[in-house]
Amino acid sequence: MKDDALNGNAPAAGAERPERFRAERRALRKVQVHFEFQQALMQRLRMAAAAENLSYADFVRKLVGLPYAKIQRPRISLSFGEEDLELLAERYQEPAAEPAVLKRRVMDEVSRQFQREAEGAAAEG
Repeated sequence: MKDDALNGNAPAAGAERPERFRAERRALRKVQVHFEFQQALMQRLRMAAAAENLSYADFVRKLVGLPYAKIQRPRISLSFGEEDLELLAERYQEPAAEPAVLKRRVMDEVSRQFQREAEGAAAEG
């Protein structure tokens, strides 16, 4: 049946298509648009989106009056390959075979970095 549709032998008019195919068809109609902004504008966009707990794309959608979704669980996704795990193991002097330990160490280091920045800003102000 799939090959028939590709060959122009579509189902007869009025024939019912499974919901799965209708959803795929709607998705194909969407148009992806890429924007290139100057670096300074991109930085401001990232900051504004983060301040509102939105992705960059959803911030722009909100700005131009389109529907958008707030981030439910803010997170950063990182992928560590075997080489990355070995480098992190060396940095933190932990076994590379313990990715959960390395993940915790990365989280701790990132948290300390921003805590130092916050303390530095408080001391200046």
